[in-house]
Amino acid sequence: MQPARISHNYTPMPFRRLLRWSMILSTVLGFIILIPVATSGLNVENVLMTFGSSYSIGIAAPSLVFFLLRWTMPIAQGRNWSPIRAWSLAAFLGGLIATIIYAVIFGLFFIPANERFNFIIFWTILGSLLSAGTTGLFYTAERVLNELDKGRQALRHNAALSEELRLARMIQEGLLPDHPPEINGLAIAGGCFPAHEVGGDLLSYDLTADGRLCLSVGDVTGKSVSAAMLMGITLGVLQSEIYDHEEPATVLSELDRWLRTKRQTNNFVALQVALFNLQTSSMLLANAGQLAPLRRRQHEVEFLEIKGSLPLGMGPTMPHVQEQLSLQSGDLLVFYTDGVVEAQNAKGEMWGFESLITLVKTIKSNHPHEIVQAILTAIRSYTHNIEPHDDITLVVVAVQ
Repeated sequence: MQPARISHNYTPMPFRRLLRWSMILSTVLGFIILIPVATSGLNVENVLMTFGSSYSIGIAAPSLVFFLLRWTMPIAQGRNWSPIRAWSLAAFLGGLIATIIYAVIFGLFFIPANERFNFIIFWTILGSLLSAGTTGLFYTAERVLNELDKGRQALRHNAALSEELRLARMIQEGLLPDHPPEINGLAIAGGCFPAHEVGGDLLSYDLTADGRLCLSVGDVTGKSVSAAMLMGITLGVLQSEIYDHEEPATVLSELDRWLRTKRQTNNFVALQVALFNLQTSSMLLANAGQLAPLRRRQHEVEFLEIKGSLPLGMGPTMPHVQEQLSLQSGDLLVFYTDGVVEAQNAKGEMWGFESLITLVKTIKSNHPHEIVQAILTAIRSYTHNIEPHDDITLVVVAVQ
């Protein structure tokens, strides 16, 4: 979204309004000048002459400025200047011309001949300095107004961007599951927790035709909207492939093939698909670049390391394999993305695998929701609630 172009108004102030303000300011300026002159001991004639001359120059200069604007405004409009720059040019020339006219007339009629030239030079220099000072004020005002306008545009741009991100967050939340399914023999808890308004982590619970649960946990490279868009597309294709093929290895192969034909940017998808079969007390697991899940059995915690492959869409095409792992009542499975173990504190130190394993091993509860909350609480405590740098997806499955 590009910031809106600044719209300038090149219509000068009406002459009557300019003349009215000129008379008010000239009167104030005349009385200010009159005070030190009146208290200096000069006669009334000199005092009135000083007041009249300052008042006349105060009227003449704005009048000249108004007529000069007829020339400077088209120049500003043709060069895309701000109107203030046209005013500054007109004010400089108008003030300088009015001062020179005042100096010449006053010098010819009221200043002795031997002092006349110095008087005219003095007022010409003084008028140049005053006009330059006025021009400087105009340029300062122009910079201030430009910065204010840029600030207003930035606020409007940020507001529009925030609204777009809010809508993107709503769309993404609609794509991701808001709660896990209820399946006899399994207790499930977890979810996706984006680091920013939108994220690139992927989570899906899909039921096959015969009622088996297919759990998918993934991570799209990249950040923010681009990752979220690829995540949404990948999620849709993934669910379609699960419906068509069911077996995790075939799902990964088909999704990998699709990504290689459609991908336009250097983004990849790390994905893990697990198919639970409670009738055989087993789980088919296929992995493409995702972190190995944990299994807690009795008091031991281990990684479920299987033969995996690179993330989908990365490197040469290679076959995806799946392995069948046994399940027992009381088993606890923890699926997670790298945002969990790579959570960092203020020193840049990661929470790490050891911390996750220790927590899963020592926590007494076997309820998935309590374990998820315990892990998230531990991460927040370790990072001191600083803004996370990566999305977190965490799913805990308990075999009953």
